[in-house]
Amino acid sequence: MLNLAVAFALAAALDTVPPPPAPRAAEPAVVVLRQPALPIVALRLSLLADDPPGYAGAGHLMQHLILPRLEERVARVGGRVQAVRTSDAVVYTVVGPAAELGYLAESLNAVLRPPAAGTVEMLSAVAALGQERGAEREIAPQYVRAALRARLFPDDLPAAGTESALARLNTARMEAVWAAMYRPERVSIVAVGDVEMEGVRRAFRDVPPASGGGVAPLADTVRAFAADTPQATRGWFGRAWNASAADPAALTVTTRLLRTHLRRRMTRSAVDVEHWWTHHGQALALVVATADSLMPVARRTVEGSLTSLRGSLDETLVRDAAAGVRREMLFFARTPERMADVLGGFADRGEEAGSAQRFYGAVAAVTEADVRAVLDLLLAAEPAIVEVPPQRLPRQ
Repeated sequence: MLNLAVAFALAAALDTVPPPPAPRAAEPAVVVLRQPALPIVALRLSLLADDPPGYAGAGHLMQHLILPRLEERVARVGGRVQAVRTSDAVVYTVVGPAAELGYLAESLNAVLRPPAAGTVEMLSAVAALGQERGAEREIAPQYVRAALRARLFPDDLPAAGTESALARLNTARMEAVWAAMYRPERVSIVAVGDVEMEGVRRAFRDVPPASGGGVAPLADTVRAFAADTPQATRGWFGRAWNASAADPAALTVTTRLLRTHLRRRMTRSAVDVEHWWTHHGQALALVVATADSLMPVARRTVEGSLTSLRGSLDETLVRDAAAGVRREMLFFARTPERMADVLGGFADRGEEAGSAQRFYGAVAAVTEADVRAVLDLLLAAEPAIVEVPPQRLPRQ
């Protein structure tokens, strides 16, 4: 734990060399955090999410096509692979022996080329995306979050794409779609483990160049969420406020304060309060599940929660919440791949090197006045509202 605390508080001290100059236009950005205690390395490679207009889901589709081969290659040296598609980037993380840095980097470099896929592989990948998209709309908690995001950030299309886009992708040339997405300067590489900056840069010196070309931009159509409200045995409702103008550290502390505040008052309900932060903006989102009989009082409690929290604030509460956020960050980042994910998440949002560590320090400096400023911003905004009523069972 001490090493992780130092990693966040003393960013430059743990890097193997002083921060490198800004990368040239045709190079990926590289961040290295050396942790020599274990002879392993976590390599996180991300490509900024920018599916071509009309081809939403392209990045995630290619992950489905690429992942089996990548897993097979990395497994040869005892490594493991994770692939995710966030709102910010298409992300691959491999963890393996530090001595195999060159081989792991070569394996990751292969994901920066258009995948070769046969008809069966393509149909299987498109079907998998269709199932993911359906699951997001069929389960109440995912539905509430997705519907809130769609209202706050309409440009943040589902990672699994849309019906119209997948129909196009099923017959599109992957080389042309990839050419519209890929540029070396849109790639970010984070390495955490028993490696040094020079070695990582050397391992990734031969990333493929941009190929040029692409596909003609088209329009995506997204089905309205109200058309397929899921069934639920409890009542679900969500509130979310666009908070893009808020200080991120203060918004994170406010999120924790509001979650604690509501859970103490709504002991018979399930309450989640979340800080959403992507390149599309920031939001504070609140998702509640409760019994049908408690829905009216739960709504009233939530509707007055920002005001009641504001009235109960003091410096001790804020200081304790900030300390809790920092503990959660340290606990989450306790492994090399988790630390790479924390550092890479900031890079994917367009933040400069060292932003994760500065954010960690900024959380400790949040004051009662900072939280009050966030609450005032939220109180002045119009929330997005989504509700899913409980299923009514027919009487026998």
